[in-house]
Amino acid sequence: MRSLKSIFVALAAIAALGSAAHGQEKLSDLERARELLKDGKPDQSLALVDPIIAQALAKDAKDPKAMCPGAAAAVLQKYMQGNFVVSVENDWCEAMLVKGYALNELKRPAEAVQVLETLVGHDPENAQYLVEYAYAVRVNGGLERSLELYKRAERIASKLQSRESAAHWRAVALRGEGYSYIDLQRWDDAVKAYERSLKFEPDNDLAKSELRYIEEHRVH
Repeated sequence: MRSLKSIFVALAAIAALGSAAHGQEKLSDLERARELLKDGKPDQSLALVDPIIAQALAKDAKDPKAMCPGAAAAVLQKYMQGNFVVSVENDWCEAMLVKGYALNELKRPAEAVQVLETLVGHDPENAQYLVEYAYAVRVNGGLERSLELYKRAERIASKLQSRESAAHWRAVALRGEGYSYIDLQRWDDAVKAYERSLKFEPDNDLAKSELRYIEEHRVH
């Protein structure tokens, strides 16, 4: 269980961040890093998020159980009935997520695993973080472990209040399970995972493509 001290420190930090302006014309480093990642420039994206993460690790994220800014803001929102927001310049958890994506794109899964494992420690109930962590673990050869993480992400996603978000992240997690099952040559389980994913996102071409792949490669 997270210590109350860690939670209160995080809450205090987010309360301060809540007053930050969001209508800035100039993109923050984190926003620019996201754009660079979309443009296929993961190395440049890394260069922008590394200082954000380093600063956080020296202060707000020093405690491995410190809450992510977004998670802490959600706690404030729930218990203090306030409208708390997180400055995109200071959301070090999102910076870690970008770094994990970038490292995976750069084919550096071992490093990605380390970053994303740390990230999940700061917000273990975040389905998106878990899915990306599971992907890095799978690419790094941890097939059984990745399967456990994808299933955990699916369970967490099923509890999301937004039906749209719940459906999306359940579908993503199930597709991840399907990939892991294929790697393990557990073809029937893979088919079930992809078919379940299509219940949440019926038009997803990736799931349909993987089902065709299974049909072509499995031994009947």
